Amino acid sequence: MRTQCGALQRGLLIAVALASGGPVARAASEVTTTPLLIAQAAASSLSCGYWHVSGVCFWLHCTIFSCKVRTSTRYSHMRPDAVVSTYHDAGSHPWPEIGVPIARATQGAGKAILGGLFDSAGSRTRTSQGRAFANSRTDRMRDFKDGDLIGHPGGAIFPRSCPSGVQAFRPYYQSVLDSFVWRGILPVELLHPASFIPGLREVGTGGFGLINTWGNVYPRHGDTTQQHPVKGAAVLSQRIADFTTRAGQPHVYSQLPANGVSRRNNDLVWNPPSARENWLRGGLWQLSAPPVGAAAAACTVFGFADLGPLSYGDFSTSSTMSYAFTLWRPYGCCRIRGAFIGAITWGLW
Repeated sequence: MRTQCGALQRGLLIAVALASGGPVARAASEVTTTPLLIAQAAASSLSCGYWHVSGVCFWLHCTIFSCKVRTSTRYSHMRPDAVVSTYHDAGSHPWPEIGVPIARATQGAGKAILGGLFDSAGSRTRTSQGRAFANSRTDRMRDFKDGDLIGHPGGAIFPRSCPSGVQAFRPYYQSVLDSFVWRGILPVELLHPASFIPGLREVGTGGFGLINTWGNVYPRHGDTTQQHPVKGAAVLSQRIADFTTRAGQPHVYSQLPANGVSRRNNDLVWNPPSARENWLRGGLWQLSAPPVGAAAAACTVFGFADLGPLSYGDFSTSSTMSYAFTLWRPYGCCRIRGAFIGAITWGLW
């Protein structure tokens, strides 16, 4: 089953969303804003961008008198393509100015999809006799969140940036519109072998994820079992990126550009591969909300083993259990100067 929302539908959704109610006031340290997202991307351009010259492109340029071969420099870099958010309910969206009105605008659709049975999907961290739930039974650590993926507003962070085709502020995925699959009502994700074979498609390193695992990519719905809330949000974000960068997935979404070569803005662009866990070219992640802690200062691949007493996401937890991550994806491009002949490439990609 493949169901995707077109650009016109998404544009209408934004118009409706911006006309709806405003976001709920929360601590500024727990949310992000459009200026903060742009500032974070710009500040991280050196450490996360990996900008480098990666080859030479060759072009055949002909006039009525003669033909000659021209060249252009090929550049490669990571680009902040999308903001992936997971949250308890519409009012606790970690990007309030954009995410809250979009989430609220889709609640009516959620009620229509589920025939009046729709309510908040999220569950919060429990407590046990005043102690943090991290000290409680791990078999009760099931967590459920709604989620979405929205185009990042600060993609062009370099003087020479590759155009990605991802539109800023456009909602490419909203889990309420995907309620049947995201909430596990239709168990189509269980048809994938990775949903029931241990060790396949795990967010983790070592022994195919069996030694160190944050969680499983499949089934790609909103239910996780993870003691650390930031890691749980990371696993959900990886799932959303996984199907939104692939065609023909059993979800309601608009696909992000991935794989192959495209022509955009007089550039020949090598699109990034589909998102993949435990792989540099599969995408780097940076915590954007709350914008604090080591996870917000660096771009990483989810799933690395923790060394020492500190864990990924420590000192970055949110009281609302809502998180947003920026997804950085690898692009390569060169200026079009005629009919493409070929390219000599080097570098990281």
